[in-house]
Amino acid sequence: MVIVLKSYEKHSFYRFFSIFISVTLLLFLALSSLYYFKEKNRYFQEKKLQEKIIFAECKNLSKLLGEDSKCKMKSINIDDKLSIIYKEILLSLIFSLLFIIPFAYLIAKLALKPVRQSVETMDNFINGIVHDINTPLSVIRINAQSIKNKLQEDYFISKSTRILQGVDHIEALEEQLLFMLKIHQYTPQKINFDIHEMLINRQNYYRDLRKSIEIFVDGDKSIINGDKYALMRMIDNIVINAIKYSPAKSKVVISIKNDVLKISDNGNGIKKPKEIFNKYYREQTNIKGLGLGLYVVKEIANMHLIKINVESKLGVGTTFSFNLSHLSTL
Repeated sequence: MVIVLKSYEKHSFYRFFSIFISVTLLLFLALSSLYYFKEKNRYFQEKKLQEKIIFAECKNLSKLLGEDSKCKMKSINIDDKLSIIYKEILLSLIFSLLFIIPFAYLIAKLALKPVRQSVETMDNFINGIVHDINTPLSVIRINAQSIKNKLQEDYFISKSTRILQGVDHIEALEEQLLFMLKIHQYTPQKINFDIHEMLINRQNYYRDLRKSIEIFVDGDKSIINGDKYALMRMIDNIVINAIKYSPAKSKVVISIKNDVLKISDNGNGIKKPKEIFNKYYREQTNIKGLGLGLYVVKEIANMHLIKINVESKLGVGTTFSFNLSHLSTL
């Protein structure tokens, strides 16, 4: 049975595999160098001894014959022997790679097994928690709504509204978790829709999340073919992060132009842009979050074959760019 690796597993697999191969090749290079210099010296000494013997025989023969011949030591040339060494090292490398590559592959897969088991255990635990929360959460919502409908004073109505908003937030987290757990079995429901119109409709929702952040939507009509629900979640996760990590009285700009979606903020910036899409990764532990938002973003982008580019500068802000050209229907 073929096991399909998830994105975070592929990252770990390729890193382990490349490190293993690199270390093995370095070891092979070191041993080959030792073998090369040892054999080169041996051939040189043999050739030198051979030339000395020939020279000595020439001298002795000249004395016996009474001839005044000139015997000379020839220059030592072992190029033919060096080519033999090169061939031996090359053959050894080929046979070593034939063994090392499958072995490295097997070791890398075995090394991932405990990681996969740990993540699956965590996912199952999260899945159970989410389902257990649903029932009491529904009870809270029903009762809070019922109380709100019968209240007269604005103060208590406000309190009830805040309770309902809290319930909405928890349900949004639940939905995020469930989507993350089922994303690899999710079948995209692709339709044609105007992504610019969708962003305009979401603008007020974004503004209500944090009143001190200005939200701007810019661009032109852009009809694309994709899963509207999943793509909206992808955009929501980026925008919500931008709102969460931006200082008060700053702005978030969302634009769609020439089939490129850009989301820019004036937040703190990102220290490790290459790590942010990893599952459960969080740069700032002092702000609440599960480290799943950008992981989901990457998975949805992969689902639609969308390329993501991240430009970030500490203390200045971050811009996420999504190339949607292949989804465009215009």
